[in-house]
Amino acid sequence: MNKMDTKFSRRGFMASAGLAALGTTAAGMSLRAGAWAQSTDDLVAAAQKEGKVVLYTGSAEPLVIALADAFREEYGIQMEYQRLNSSKIASRYTAEAEAGQAIADVMIVGDQLLVDAFHQRGWLADLDPASVPGLADWPAEFKNPHSAVVTLNPHTMATNTALVPDLPKKWEDMLRPEFTGQIITVDLRSVGIVAFGAYDLLLREKGEDFLRQLGAMKVQLGSSGPAAVQQVAAGAAKLFFPCSTSQAFSMIQQGAPIEAVLPEAESYTGVVSPAAISAKAPNPNAARLFLSFLMTEKGQQILNAETVSPINAPGTPELKPGFIMPDLESSEANKQKIIELMGLA
Repeated sequence: MNKMDTKFSRRGFMASAGLAALGTTAAGMSLRAGAWAQSTDDLVAAAQKEGKVVLYTGSAEPLVIALADAFREEYGIQMEYQRLNSSKIASRYTAEAEAGQAIADVMIVGDQLLVDAFHQRGWLADLDPASVPGLADWPAEFKNPHSAVVTLNPHTMATNTALVPDLPKKWEDMLRPEFTGQIITVDLRSVGIVAFGAYDLLLREKGEDFLRQLGAMKVQLGSSGPAAVQQVAAGAAKLFFPCSTSQAFSMIQQGAPIEAVLPEAESYTGVVSPAAISAKAPNPNAARLFLSFLMTEKGQQILNAETVSPINAPGTPELKPGFIMPDLESSEANKQKIIELMGLA
């Protein structure tokens, strides 16, 4: 395995990349004609001939290393990777694509809108279920013609169990008097749109008054998600919302008295990470084989050791009822309203 070198404004990025005004003429590009094998056996043989696959991802490095080791053990194919957050992947991939360079074979990024925009630009391939083993059986709600969601990271109420013996059971419990001045969140004025998904869901399902009341709870502002959950672990706050499952897990592993609480019988959302293949992937067969591997039980167990599998793969955290896909377009439209309702304007 060879590791390679390792917030942008969405509107600014879309404009600079020419995506905002892009029509559909560039969309729907397939992998290079004639570059890939047709049968599963042929796919494996062709992928092994290519010898490697290059991944761009924001997944935790230990998970990426474990995936690389397992993929190499299974097929004898090396995986190189570039680990960056979504905004840096966007910038790097855009620069390479506009320069006519194709370096990444596969992308896993926690931003479906970004993946869709790249596909419209013609940079990501259409996925044919007949040529990607396992794709045909992947749940319809977790795939589209050019990507497959391979990991879910639910947004929870990370609660300090030593300070809150009566854990919240519904979203409205965040309004309990004991949480006044004891809830921490990220500063919505300085984060990417993905962080707004949970707030947008509450706005749509609970209404403006709910967010207005939440904003009146003298909410603390963390500099980042990891920093906020550390504050809860240290007892400086009782609850962090919206805390991703992986952020809570990182503290729980260290022995912190934290529980990642999801509401009972209510909707919740989170960060979804689709996987997609570059239209001009240098190693198109290895790319399709790697995507197929991600959808296997073994691949899901490795990738979702700290998150949730879209197929509830054995050995992964449970996908509890109530999950809905984040509506990032709605989040974008409601971003300023959410900031104002939370008293941060």
